[in-house]
Amino acid sequence: MRDHYLRDDLDVAWRSGALGSGGDVFAALSTLQGEVYRTSARRRTSRVVVARRAYFVKVHFGVGWREIAKNLLSGKRPVLGARQEFEASRRLRACEVPVPGVAAFVERGVNPARRRSFVACDALDGFTSLEEVGNGWLESPPEVRLKRALVAAVGRLTAAMHAAGVCHRDYYACHLMANAGKLGRGEVELAIIDLHRARVNRHVSTRARVRDLGALLYSTATMPLTDRDRRRFVAAYAGQSSNRELRCPGFWRAVARRAERLCARAAAAGVATGRNVLGGAQIASVGRLADLDRHPPLPFRFDADLGDGGVRVVCTGVLRAQPGRRLVLHALADGRELVLKAYFGRRAQRDWRREQNGAKLLGSCDVATPELLATGRGAGARLLAFEAIKDAQPPSVGDVGELIDVLARMHRHRVRQRDLHPDNFLVSRGRVFAIDGGNVAKSTTLRDSRRLADIAGLLAHYPVEALAPLSELARMYQDAAGAPLPERALRRLGTRVAGARRRRVAKFVAKTGRECSAFAVRQEPGRRVVVARGDDDPELLAIIDDLEHALAEGEPLKRGNTAAAVRFGGFVVKRYNVKDRWHRRRLGLRRRRARRAWRAGHGLRFVGLATPRPRALIEMHRPDVGNAVAYLVVDHVEGVGLDEAVDHPEVASATARMFRAWQDLYFVHGDTKASNFVVTGGDLFALDLDAAVFRRHKWGFDRRHRKDRARFLANWPEEPASIRVALGEES
Repeated sequence: MRDHYLRDDLDVAWRSGALGSGGDVFAALSTLQGEVYRTSARRRTSRVVVARRAYFVKVHFGVGWREIAKNLLSGKRPVLGARQEFEASRRLRACEVPVPGVAAFVERGVNPARRRSFVACDALDGFTSLEEVGNGWLESPPEVRLKRALVAAVGRLTAAMHAAGVCHRDYYACHLMANAGKLGRGEVELAIIDLHRARVNRHVSTRARVRDLGALLYSTATMPLTDRDRRRFVAAYAGQSSNRELRCPGFWRAVARRAERLCARAAAAGVATGRNVLGGAQIASVGRLADLDRHPPLPFRFDADLGDGGVRVVCTGVLRAQPGRRLVLHALADGRELVLKAYFGRRAQRDWRREQNGAKLLGSCDVATPELLATGRGAGARLLAFEAIKDAQPPSVGDVGELIDVLARMHRHRVRQRDLHPDNFLVSRGRVFAIDGGNVAKSTTLRDSRRLADIAGLLAHYPVEALAPLSELARMYQDAAGAPLPERALRRLGTRVAGARRRRVAKFVAKTGRECSAFAVRQEPGRRVVVARGDDDPELLAIIDDLEHALAEGEPLKRGNTAAAVRFGGFVVKRYNVKDRWHRRRLGLRRRRARRAWRAGHGLRFVGLATPRPRALIEMHRPDVGNAVAYLVVDHVEGVGLDEAVDHPEVASATARMFRAWQDLYFVHGDTKASNFVVTGGDLFALDLDAAVFRRHKWGFDRRHRKDRARFLANWPEEPASIRVALGEES
């Protein structure tokens, strides 16, 4: 079996380097960039231009064992990649059936579940699908002669495809292309596309022909075609008069029944038909929303039923993505601007119902909330359509008073938001809207402790120094809720807020090493790479690709047995080494220094404290003695050393703020020598966080915090007055 084919034009481009450097033709072809027309977790279709020539390329990433098992259990042969399209296209070309020419085919892998493949076909520039042509007839009817010629041509083309031994298995009108220029002159030129599910045999079975013809009849059902037009198609397909062909109508009755079943299935799934499909032409389509990753190409479209029949939805933005569970989309449907929440996966029905119930509760407690306009299904997901709020912005620290007011009104009606954070509110034209009803529930007994916990959890998202006095915020809450809070509890509100802030930081720090909305993790041969999601700085990517080059060419900052650091461009690259075999054993029993620094750096920045931004963590698998166990890349911070700026008044206040924040967060630096601090723009940046950690409990923090303070003061034989006063205020 052939696993590699390059037509002369692409072979010349490959040899000349137009497809990129390197020895792997699959990698070069599959990474070609172009306009994406369709994407899913298993396949991507795009239009690319190579050497001034356009191609449509399909990259298959492997279907997985679950898809293979599902097909086998239902009696179907699974589609494993691009081979079927390659073989079907070559068979049809050999039989002079018009299809795009295959320019390249590459297949890699033995495992059928993970087999990767690629096929490139000539782009049919100037062609349009028969779906768009036929639906355009709803607005402006065509000339009778042109319609008759087109119907007959489709019949002959379908007969030629089946005579060549090819069953399309996805034979809808959108996969038949017509030359738009010739149609304008009254001529007909057709071609067949999208053969990735096609089967090639000696003869096409009756069942397979019924399947293809039923799909074609279903996809043309809403077009303005008469019974005479359909009889003309039958005559062209059979090669004899329709009267003679229909004397034994059993075959064509089976075709009609197949079309009816497809129509009923499409109505249940909310597939758009007729005029509704006109919106979103030339936009990438998506079959299943569950197949999308966090950052799909925009815009894309899918079919949905929002209570009034099938409609084509055009998505213009992804507001939130939880892979395998839900998507929140900004979309257009029938000219309306909507926010769609799509639920899929094991818990889709439960989450869908919770969101509906939560939206009703928010609407019942005198709180502004987006109106739930419709419920439905589409693209393999359960959908909720909400009104889109104009000029919506996330709440800032200046909106805390309004947030407290909204929270109080919810509590007054015994309604709680169990996932309370500012992202569950929006501000538009002075009004605060409560959103995300999935975690909203009725509370039969709303105790004072729960009300105070909600207040503290909301205030913990904002810096202490930016908030109004807590007593004033508590008074605003009591006025809006119409119920007083215990005086003793109010006196401890600051302690509650600090505890909520620590829990929030701990929750975020726990995410820094795994795949989530904030961080991306890549498992590469011999190593694991963690970066902030969306951080595609070319200089950073170049460093990650060749870390040893950066270490060799960079300006040395530190040389040691266990760690070395260099400055390379705008970054500091730190290499952590395995000193000996006992050191390697100890590394397996404790958290590595690079990971400590990565977690601590992101945790400090999360609460607004000054430290260089960590950019990448690279951990090596099974390092040998003398090799690197990990690499850490952080931003380089230009500034003045603490020794030189210690007497400046701004440094004293920055030091006081830093130690006070560390005490509130139970943060231990572990190495507070002066060289690990830099003053920049009035801020005191903490460096070298290899020993840093956020402690969970006060009893495990106090002793280490005292050591941090003592080591900090030991930097100077005679303590500067400014530092002594600052730390005295802190204590």
